[in-house]
Amino acid sequence: MPLPRRAALAVAAVLLLAVAVAAPRAAGQTAAADPDGWAAAADSGAACAVEECAARRELWGSQYISYDAMSRGRVPCSYRGASYYNCRPGGPANPYSRGCSRITHCRG
Repeated sequence: MPLPRRAALAVAAVLLLAVAVAAPRAAGQTAAADPDGWAAAADSGAACAVEECAARRELWGSQYISYDAMSRGRVPCSYRGASYYNCRPGGPANPYSRGCSRITHCRG
């Protein structure tokens, strides 16, 4: 029975060699496909959700984050119910007009 054992060891050695040769090629193709280096970050062991990775890429692409965005407890508009884009007391919270259609049940 020594022959089947040797054959099994030979097959295991060939498979191990094939994996050892294929792994660096696969990693090289991934890194080459992504010039920004995101493949290297993904291989570091830190996995992230699709939305989280997209948010990181968006922040990275802008090259900076403003000091106002980083300040703790800062609210873009302190008036309750006001829009961030129309920050005035008594101003409409949604200044955009989408028109009237049957589905919105608008009257007038």
